[in-house]
Amino acid sequence: MTWEGGKGICKAVPIPREFPNGLPANVTQTIFEGIKEFAQSWRQRALDACPDAPEEFILDDPFYDHRTGDVTIDPTRFAMNQPTVVGYVPYPLLYQCGVCQSLREFKSVADQAKRGLPQKCNGHDARWSQVDVVYAHWYGTVEPLNPFNYTFDDKTQDVKLIQNCTCGWTQFKLKNKPPVFSEWRFQCEECETTRDLKKAEPNVLRKLRLDQEKPGGRKFEWIEVDMLPVSYRASSAFYPQRASFIELREATVVELMAPGRREDLLKRLAEIHSIPYREPSDLEIEAALAAVGRSAEWDDFVTYRNWYLKRVAQGQDASGLKSDMDKMRESWFAEGLIARGELSSPAIDAAVRSRGAWARKFDPIRLTVEHAAFVEEHINAGMQGPRHTAVDVVNPDLPLFENAGIAADLEKYKRGVQKVLQCTGIGKMVLVRGLPICEYSFGFSRVSATPVYHRETQNRKVAMPVRLVAFDEMKNHQRPIYVTQQKNEALYIKLEEGRVRRWLKRNGITDMPPDEVGLSQAYLERYQDFGQFLDDYKDKERQGMPRNLAPFIYMLLHSLSHQLIHSLADASGLDRDGIGEYIFPADLAFTIYRKGMTPDLGNISAMWRNHAMEFLRRSIDQRTLRCGSGSLCDSRGGACPACIMVGEVSCAASNLLLSRSVLKGGPAPEWELRDSADIVGYFERELDA
Repeated sequence: MTWEGGKGICKAVPIPREFPNGLPANVTQTIFEGIKEFAQSWRQRALDACPDAPEEFILDDPFYDHRTGDVTIDPTRFAMNQPTVVGYVPYPLLYQCGVCQSLREFKSVADQAKRGLPQKCNGHDARWSQVDVVYAHWYGTVEPLNPFNYTFDDKTQDVKLIQNCTCGWTQFKLKNKPPVFSEWRFQCEECETTRDLKKAEPNVLRKLRLDQEKPGGRKFEWIEVDMLPVSYRASSAFYPQRASFIELREATVVELMAPGRREDLLKRLAEIHSIPYREPSDLEIEAALAAVGRSAEWDDFVTYRNWYLKRVAQGQDASGLKSDMDKMRESWFAEGLIARGELSSPAIDAAVRSRGAWARKFDPIRLTVEHAAFVEEHINAGMQGPRHTAVDVVNPDLPLFENAGIAADLEKYKRGVQKVLQCTGIGKMVLVRGLPICEYSFGFSRVSATPVYHRETQNRKVAMPVRLVAFDEMKNHQRPIYVTQQKNEALYIKLEEGRVRRWLKRNGITDMPPDEVGLSQAYLERYQDFGQFLDDYKDKERQGMPRNLAPFIYMLLHSLSHQLIHSLADASGLDRDGIGEYIFPADLAFTIYRKGMTPDLGNISAMWRNHAMEFLRRSIDQRTLRCGSGSLCDSRGGACPACIMVGEVSCAASNLLLSRSVLKGGPAPEWELRDSADIVGYFERELDA
């Protein structure tokens, strides 16, 4: 951070600010589960690219167990922190005279306060300013851009900092007039010898050098060790790692994801998507237990169930009884006394078994259960409640359409809205007031936002493991997890399934389901893990992937979400990067919402009240579906910062699986073969029913 005018560069210092009443247990559990899954994916991807990378080069201490090497998130080492107050200290404490380019550095703020910067420098009035470039390394380190370097001492078997020139002098100048860092030089003020901007990362140097000296040790390259000069303003100096989710009152979603709740999860999926499910009846279970002389266990189970139902009816906590019942049933299944319940879709049953290795934020099974709870709590209950916290835009209330009480005006409004929604293939659009969104940030990386950084040298690219770093310890020795809880307006959009099916068929999707199988069921059956970082859909130009249902549905929802974000920003005055998205792919739905902790001024309601038709029409306007980059963008996937992309902090998928082609028609995605057929756009009139 810096003050106005670029003066006073500082770095943040965490300060404990706990939530007075704590956070709900399901919210806390969701956060820790998300961090663990993220760390596991980060580690796996780094090891895939750099198999020999030491564990400490990939994950910071709080993210893994040194003894077992497993990714472990210990809640006692973290604290849920409100980012309402954040401390700061000046950094870097390296200054350059604007007259003669001489450098002065201090070890700490106390050291600077004690010694201070001299008013005179080399015989003239000094003009000091902080050096706004730092050394950064993918290990997670930043250091001031000073001329001193680390070396490995063979005697002590440790690194040490050489703080002088070969002539013994300690004062240097920084020759930083050239526009590129590669031409910058340090110059000794005594012998005028120059040196490049080069500095080793001490922890990496120590580890690689010690490992190299072991029998059979690998000889390391200096490109693994040397830090990079970067501006403190550059993104590469600090990439925060964050996630978000919609808060739900019910803890059911989190509970159903537990490994021991597979049967209950299958039942819930069957209920949500109307998939036939057969489970053993009470008579079958009782008879099976009686046949092996264990009728008493059935009697105990019935007793527990009666107690459970009674407590639930009285609004009391019955989780302990439910756990005991589940353990009893599971033991009968495990011993082969009773056959488990069966879902009529073996593919979904297999998906539930294997989903533990999937990237959590794209897991359609979790997301479809979340969607069902979201619709029940925030859509249906909001529409039926007295406060009208959810309003179908086709049936507006007075705050949304001031003439809602005049029958003729209301009918005209409905016809206009329904016509445009039909053209966009949207089956339902609901405005939600006060949607609770939880966003959290738990750490950061440097140089790269992803687990692998490719350093280019001598016409080759070498993969480097990027370290996931937790925020600095607070005074209580815990690491902060910065959590914000927002309640802002949102738009919920659900696509019309018939049009989506026609669009998929028209584009030659290879794994289309039979007409009697819904797309939601088909998505769950056909989904293959996207991976935390969507590696199969970036930097894979023309790899010849087939047109499969799951990535195409996600790309359609994601692209339409971005198109509506741009339309909403233009019509409401909200900043594009101040609008978030949450996608429910199996349900053909998504929500876009205002982000921010400032009071919600009802921008989305006001936009709809004053510019509803303009907002809707803009979404399908061919002019807004073009890109200022022209054919260059079209030939490279149909998505760039000049058209449909948004800031990566607002995007659910890092601006991947995204293309204007799926809306307006155009070239095939980059991961298909070069001669693949063009995509038929979702908005094209030939898809009208």
